Amino acid sequence: MRNLTFPFGLFTVLLILNSCTKQAKTLIHFDSIERGSYTVQMRQSDGTFNTVDTLEIAGNDIFEIAFDTMRMISFIPIEGELPVVHAIVGPQTKDLYINRDGFISGDKENNWLASQRKMQLDLLRFVDSLDVIKETYIDSSTFHGLNELDSAFFTYADAYRGRIIDSIIKAPALLSNLMAIYHRIGNKPVIDYMVDRDALSNMADVLDSSYLGSADVAAFRLWITEFEETYQFTLRVEKAADKFIPGHPFPELTLETPQGKLTNIPKMSLDNHVIAIWASWCTPCRTELKGYVKSNNINDWVFLSIDGLPQQRSPLGEWYEAIVTDGLEGRTHLSDLGGSRSTIIESLGIRELPVYFKVTNGIITQRATSIKALKL
Repeated sequence: MRNLTFPFGLFTVLLILNSCTKQAKTLIHFDSIERGSYTVQMRQSDGTFNTVDTLEIAGNDIFEIAFDTMRMISFIPIEGELPVVHAIVGPQTKDLYINRDGFISGDKENNWLASQRKMQLDLLRFVDSLDVIKETYIDSSTFHGLNELDSAFFTYADAYRGRIIDSIIKAPALLSNLMAIYHRIGNKPVIDYMVDRDALSNMADVLDSSYLGSADVAAFRLWITEFEETYQFTLRVEKAADKFIPGHPFPELTLETPQGKLTNIPKMSLDNHVIAIWASWCTPCRTELKGYVKSNNINDWVFLSIDGLPQQRSPLGEWYEAIVTDGLEGRTHLSDLGGSRSTIIESLGIRELPVYFKVTNGIITQRATSIKALKL
């Protein structure tokens, strides 16, 4: 027998492998004939995972674990053909059972985890079955059923998403709902914060009040906060896109040159300028600009770059290299190196690249997404 105690702030984890004692709150039964080992992980309040132990699985194992607050724990296989397993454990959790296929059961929280896992596996099998059918289509004369196959997929996906959202709305206090943010249909998350914002915010509030001190809930609140910041940023971008159109004064912006010199745009003489919004990683931007500068004067152009972290490792270096490589040196180049959160995007409502503004006497006279569309 091995006793391990791990302090984690408001709670203590006690793992006792292959034994039973009166002190244990929860018995977890592994009904498996497979041998191998797990790393046992728990989420910290900053969203990262902490490994608390490793478990050797010999077959039909039982171990005890105790928490004084509700927590989600994950069993990640490191040896053997073992399934990934997630469990919700708290002071009132008694016996949990994990079958050889990795499905957990024992109470409402863990039964819902098992249902979510089955939904994910069923979805994958359904998509695979559709792909098998699609592979039988040889040429255009046999395409009559493809629309029906796509329709079947979207119907299934809508029902899948509906079940997840129903749980978030009707049972927001379930800690097992936290797994919903990892569900994906194809390459898209099932949960869309822009659409499900109210339901997710309510869920976060309910979990905050229900599970004080839970690092899982704190991490979820951090996730909500980050997405809310993105949501509000997007609203400001949309508002600016509607505002800064022909007839409106060009906004005041203070940005830096590649050499680090602060420059205030309104203090420049924007009496007949083109403002180009681009980035070193934007291939269409660079292709168009390189072609234009070969045979046209760009003395009255100002280039605003949205290069920046975290999208790029070395945004300043990449920005400067693109300026030199594309023959754009000797012109006014400015940026805040803010990347996707650049004040340029927020202030001008940039939703795509490139974007060009024609400014006369400080007033926007044209806004276009290509040089060809500008009347120069």
